[in-house]
Amino acid sequence: MRTYLLSLVILGLVSAMMVGCSDTTSRKDVASAQEKLDKAHANTQEAVQGAKNDVADAQRNAQEYTAAKPVITDQPVDTRVDVRDIRANEKVADAQVDATKKIADAKDKEAAAVANLKTTEQQFKDTQDRDTFVREAELKLSDYDKRIDDLKAQSSKAQGADRDAVNRQLELVKAARDRANTALSELKKADLPTWKNHQDHVRMAFQELDNSVRNVR
Repeated sequence: MRTYLLSLVILGLVSAMMVGCSDTTSRKDVASAQEKLDKAHANTQEAVQGAKNDVADAQRNAQEYTAAKPVITDQPVDTRVDVRDIRANEKVADAQVDATKKIADAKDKEAAAVANLKTTEQQFKDTQDRDTFVREAELKLSDYDKRIDDLKAQSSKAQGADRDAVNRQLELVKAARDRANTALSELKKADLPTWKNHQDHVRMAFQELDNSVRNVR
Protein backbone atom coordinates (compact mmCIF):
# COMPACT_ATOMS: atom_id res chain seq x y z
CA MET A 1 0.00 0.00 0.00
CA ARG A 2 2.82 2.38 0.90
CA THR A 3 4.60 1.61 -2.38
CA TYR A 4 1.37 2.26 -4.29
CA LEU A 5 0.86 5.65 -2.64
CA LEU A 6 4.50 6.56 -3.29
CA SER A 7 4.00 5.74 -6.96
CA LEU A 8 0.95 8.01 -7.07
CA VAL A 9 2.93 10.86 -5.50
CA ILE A 10 5.77 10.46 -8.02
CA LEU A 11 3.31 10.28 -10.93
CA GLY A 12 1.57 13.43 -9.76
CA LEU A 13 4.83 15.34 -9.33
CA VAL A 14 6.14 14.29 -12.72
CA SER A 15 2.88 15.30 -14.41
CA ALA A 16 2.91 18.69 -12.69
CA MET A 17 6.55 19.29 -13.62
CA MET A 18 5.90 18.39 -17.25
CA VAL A 19 3.23 21.04 -17.75
CA GLY A 20 4.46 23.47 -15.11
CA CYS A 21 1.01 24.36 -13.73
CA SER A 22 0.75 25.86 -10.27
CA ASP A 23 -2.61 24.44 -9.15
CA THR A 24 -2.85 20.66 -9.47
CA THR A 25 -5.08 17.88 -8.11
CA SER A 26 -3.51 14.43 -8.44
CA ARG A 27 -4.62 10.81 -8.28
CA LYS A 28 -3.13 10.76 -4.79
CA ASP A 29 -5.56 13.50 -3.74
CA VAL A 30 -8.47 11.45 -5.08
CA ALA A 31 -7.19 8.33 -3.31
CA SER A 32 -6.85 10.32 -0.07
CA ALA A 33 -10.41 11.67 -0.39
CA GLN A 34 -11.71 8.15 -1.04
CA GLU A 35 -9.83 6.85 2.01
CA LYS A 36 -11.39 9.59 4.16
CA LEU A 37 -14.83 8.65 2.89
CA ASP A 38 -14.23 4.98 3.64
CA LYS A 39 -13.19 5.89 7.19
CA ALA A 40 -16.20 8.17 7.63
CA HIS A 41 -18.52 5.41 6.43
CA ALA A 42 -16.93 2.94 8.84
CA ASN A 43 -17.29 5.50 11.65
CA THR A 44 -20.99 5.88 10.83
CA GLN A 45 -21.51 2.14 11.05
CA GLU A 46 -19.63 2.05 14.36
CA ALA A 47 -21.68 4.97 15.67
CA VAL A 48 -24.93 3.22 14.77
CA GLN A 49 -23.86 -0.01 16.40
CA GLY A 50 -22.44 1.76 19.44
CA ALA A 51 -25.62 3.78 19.85
CA LYS A 52 -27.73 0.62 19.74
CA ASN A 53 -25.50 -0.97 22.36
CA ASP A 54 -25.69 2.08 24.66
CA VAL A 55 -29.49 2.21 24.48
CA ALA A 56 -29.74 -1.56 24.99
CA ASP A 57 -27.45 -1.35 28.04
CA ALA A 58 -29.55 1.43 29.56
CA GLN A 59 -32.76 -0.49 28.94
CA ARG A 60 -31.25 -3.68 30.39
CA ASN A 61 -30.09 -1.84 33.52
CA ALA A 62 -33.57 -0.38 34.00
CA GLN A 63 -35.17 -3.80 33.59
CA GLU A 64 -32.69 -5.40 35.99
CA TYR A 65 -33.48 -2.77 38.62
CA THR A 66 -37.23 -3.34 38.23
CA ALA A 67 -36.80 -7.10 38.49
CA ALA A 68 -34.65 -6.76 41.62
CA LYS A 69 -37.18 -4.70 43.54
CA PRO A 70 -38.58 -6.68 46.51
CA VAL A 71 -42.23 -7.70 46.37
CA ILE A 72 -43.99 -7.34 49.73
CA THR A 73 -47.45 -8.88 49.70
CA ASP A 74 -48.52 -8.22 53.31
CA GLN A 75 -48.02 -4.44 53.09
CA PRO A 76 -50.35 -1.84 51.58
CA VAL A 77 -49.58 -1.07 47.96
CA ASP A 78 -47.35 2.01 47.64
CA THR A 79 -48.58 3.98 44.66
CA ARG A 80 -45.78 6.55 44.89
CA VAL A 81 -43.31 6.56 42.04
CA ASP A 82 -39.86 5.30 43.02
CA VAL A 83 -37.20 7.97 42.35
CA ARG A 84 -34.83 5.25 41.21
CA ASP A 85 -37.42 4.16 38.65
CA ILE A 86 -37.53 7.69 37.30
CA ARG A 87 -33.75 7.87 37.15
CA ALA A 88 -33.53 4.55 35.34
CA ASN A 89 -36.02 5.72 32.76
CA GLU A 90 -34.16 9.02 32.41
CA LYS A 91 -30.96 7.12 31.69
CA VAL A 92 -32.71 5.23 28.92
CA ALA A 93 -34.01 8.51 27.46
CA ASP A 94 -30.56 10.12 27.76
CA ALA A 95 -28.98 7.14 26.02
CA GLN A 96 -31.47 7.46 23.17
CA VAL A 97 -30.75 11.21 22.80
CA ASP A 98 -27.00 10.64 22.85
CA ALA A 99 -27.36 7.81 20.35
CA THR A 100 -29.35 10.00 17.96
CA LYS A 101 -26.76 12.79 18.22
CA LYS A 102 -23.79 10.48 17.68
CA ILE A 103 -25.41 8.92 14.61
CA ALA A 104 -26.34 12.36 13.20
CA ASP A 105 -22.79 13.66 13.73
CA ALA A 106 -21.29 10.61 12.05
CA LYS A 107 -23.67 10.91 9.10
CA ASP A 108 -22.86 14.63 8.74
CA LYS A 109 -19.15 13.82 8.57
CA GLU A 110 -19.78 11.06 6.04
CA ALA A 111 -21.86 13.44 3.89
CA ALA A 112 -19.02 15.97 4.03
CA ALA A 113 -16.57 13.26 2.97
CA VAL A 114 -18.84 12.35 0.04
CA ALA A 115 -18.96 16.00 -1.05
CA ASN A 116 -15.19 16.31 -0.66
CA LEU A 117 -14.59 13.23 -2.82
CA LYS A 118 -16.93 14.57 -5.50
CA THR A 119 -15.12 17.93 -5.50
CA THR A 120 -11.69 16.28 -5.58
CA GLU A 121 -12.69 14.03 -8.48
CA GLN A 122 -13.94 17.07 -10.42
CA GLN A 123 -10.71 18.94 -9.66
CA PHE A 124 -8.71 15.94 -10.85
CA LYS A 125 -10.69 15.90 -14.10
CA ASP A 126 -10.10 19.64 -14.50
CA THR A 127 -6.39 19.03 -13.90
CA GLN A 128 -6.26 16.37 -16.59
CA ASP A 129 -8.19 18.54 -19.07
CA ARG A 130 -5.96 21.55 -18.41
CA ASP A 131 -2.73 19.54 -18.54
CA THR A 132 -3.76 17.97 -21.84
CA PHE A 133 -4.53 21.41 -23.26
CA VAL A 134 -1.18 22.76 -22.03
CA ARG A 135 0.80 19.83 -23.42
CA GLU A 136 -0.84 20.20 -26.83
CA ALA A 137 -0.20 23.96 -26.80
CA GLU A 138 3.46 23.45 -25.87
CA LEU A 139 3.87 20.95 -28.71
CA LYS A 140 2.41 23.51 -31.10
CA LEU A 141 4.74 26.16 -29.71
CA SER A 142 7.69 23.83 -30.28
CA ASP A 143 6.57 23.30 -33.88
CA TYR A 144 6.32 27.04 -34.42
CA ASP A 145 9.84 27.45 -33.03
CA LYS A 146 11.08 25.06 -35.70
CA ARG A 147 9.22 27.03 -38.37
CA ILE A 148 10.77 30.24 -37.06
CA ASP A 149 14.20 28.65 -37.39
CA ASP A 150 13.32 27.72 -40.98
CA LEU A 151 12.31 31.32 -41.65
CA LYS A 152 15.61 32.52 -40.22
CA ALA A 153 17.42 30.20 -42.60
CA GLN A 154 15.26 31.52 -45.44
CA SER A 155 16.14 35.08 -44.46
CA SER A 156 19.85 34.33 -44.45
CA LYS A 157 19.64 33.14 -48.05
CA ALA A 158 17.61 36.12 -49.29
CA GLN A 159 19.21 39.31 -50.53
CA GLY A 160 18.43 42.99 -50.66
CA ALA A 161 14.81 44.03 -50.37
CA ASP A 162 13.62 40.43 -50.16
CA ARG A 163 15.80 39.86 -47.11
CA ASP A 164 14.56 43.02 -45.44
CA ALA A 165 10.95 42.00 -46.10
CA VAL A 166 11.48 38.52 -44.66
CA ASN A 167 13.21 39.97 -41.60
CA ARG A 168 10.31 42.36 -40.93
CA GLN A 169 7.84 39.52 -41.22
CA LEU A 170 10.05 37.35 -39.04
CA GLU A 171 9.99 39.99 -36.29
CA LEU A 172 6.20 39.95 -36.45
CA VAL A 173 6.23 36.15 -36.15
CA LYS A 174 8.56 36.27 -33.14
CA ALA A 175 6.39 38.89 -31.45
CA ALA A 176 3.29 36.74 -32.05
CA ARG A 177 5.17 33.75 -30.68
CA ASP A 178 6.01 35.70 -27.49
CA ARG A 179 2.37 36.69 -27.05
CA ALA A 180 1.26 33.08 -27.46
CA ASN A 181 3.82 31.95 -24.89
CA THR A 182 2.71 34.68 -22.46
CA ALA A 183 -0.94 33.68 -22.85
CA LEU A 184 -0.05 30.06 -22.16
CA SER A 185 2.02 31.03 -19.11
CA GLU A 186 -0.93 32.97 -17.69
CA LEU A 187 -3.16 29.94 -18.17
CA LYS A 188 -0.66 27.70 -16.40
CA LYS A 189 -0.58 30.04 -13.41
CA ALA A 190 -4.37 30.22 -13.14
CA ASP A 191 -6.33 28.36 -10.45
CA LEU A 192 -8.18 25.23 -11.53
CA PRO A 193 -11.64 26.84 -11.33
CA THR A 194 -10.56 29.69 -13.64
CA TRP A 195 -8.12 28.12 -16.11
CA LYS A 196 -10.81 27.72 -18.80
CA ASN A 197 -11.28 31.48 -18.78
CA HIS A 198 -7.81 31.68 -20.38
CA GLN A 199 -8.44 29.10 -23.10
CA ASP A 200 -9.89 31.49 -25.66
CA HIS A 201 -7.05 33.94 -25.10
CA VAL A 202 -4.50 31.19 -25.75
CA ARG A 203 -6.37 29.98 -28.83
CA MET A 204 -6.58 33.49 -30.25
CA ALA A 205 -2.87 34.05 -29.60
CA PHE A 206 -1.98 30.82 -31.39
CA GLN A 207 -4.29 31.71 -34.29
CA GLU A 208 -2.50 35.05 -34.59
CA LEU A 209 0.84 33.24 -34.56
CA ASP A 210 -0.32 30.85 -37.24
CA ASN A 211 -1.53 33.71 -39.41
CA SER A 212 1.74 35.59 -39.02
CA VAL A 213 3.69 32.50 -40.11
CA ARG A 214 1.46 32.00 -43.13
CA ASN A 215 1.95 35.63 -44.17
CA VAL A 216 5.69 35.23 -44.54
CA ARG A 217 6.63 35.18 -48.23
